[in-house]
Amino acid sequence: MQALHGLVEPLVDVEKVLLNLDLKLYSQRGAEVLGLCPMHKQRVGKDDHNPSWWINSETGAHICFSCGYKGNIYTLVKDVLGLSLNDAKAFIADKAEVPVDALMKRLHELPQYVVPEQTIAMSEARLAVYGEPPAIELKKRFITAETASKCGVLWDFKMSAWILPIRSPEDFSLWGWQEKGATGRYFRNQPAGVKKSRTVFNVQNLQEELLIVVESPLDSVRLTGLGYNSVSTFGAMPSDEQVKIMRRAPRVLAAFDNDEAGKKASEAIRVSAKKYGIELSFFNYEGIDAKDVGDMTQAEIQRGVETAKDMIFGKAAYL
Repeated sequence: MQALHGLVEPLVDVEKVLLNLDLKLYSQRGAEVLGLCPMHKQRVGKDDHNPSWWINSETGAHICFSCGYKGNIYTLVKDVLGLSLNDAKAFIADKAEVPVDALMKRLHELPQYVVPEQTIAMSEARLAVYGEPPAIELKKRFITAETASKCGVLWDFKMSAWILPIRSPEDFSLWGWQEKGATGRYFRNQPAGVKKSRTVFNVQNLQEELLIVVESPLDSVRLTGLGYNSVSTFGAMPSDEQVKIMRRAPRVLAAFDNDEAGKKASEAIRVSAKKYGIELSFFNYEGIDAKDVGDMTQAEIQRGVETAKDMIFGKAAYL
């Protein structure tokens, strides 16, 4: 690592930071360290008992393939310790004096825990245990049974949860599904670790026309029912793979939630749009008292789409 090579201004020594955070780590493959996700309980309501969180010991980039938590070394310290970003940076600087020998000893003594590659056969038959969403739940979301069927949405009667298929962006074969509780914040991906960041919800219905991208799959279903071409990022920040899929449409309109997370997602897709030459605009929330399109009237959605702001205005297009 460069930080150990005597540079005048070393980069952050990620391994030293990990030692000071005392996270539960299990193994290391080259620069990649596997451990229990430190923010799993805050995101899904229960601790991570199956190591699914990976962090690069050189760059500090990390991601949990179960709950989707990701970021860099600064946001990791901020989130784990509950600090401001400036205090997190100060913490990292202060803890840089951890003896390297002690650090390397701990990392080298990590048990070689390796999560076996589990290939779970997927077929449409695996969805047969689920049924059509109840009429009362469809009504709550302003979704029709016809639209739910078109988007492949099903219902888990045992868990009172929506079943949202995760499909290949190429042949639309089933990779798995996301379960979303009708109440509360119950989320679960089946199988665990399914690569939903490599596709988008409703990809099988993606058309070569104006594409509206949202966070929630159910918001995408709502828009589809209103006649819009829409996909969802499964509630996560748009990944490079997802943005590349969006390029199949001539124009993209980002309608992420009107909150801080949505603003971060808007900035991420704005950067990606510039990188990949995508014609991008942003949903106009002005005069609309709702956080996302799922809670809007049809007239509000139409107005927000028709008055969308072009990315040429920079951050002002979505702030």
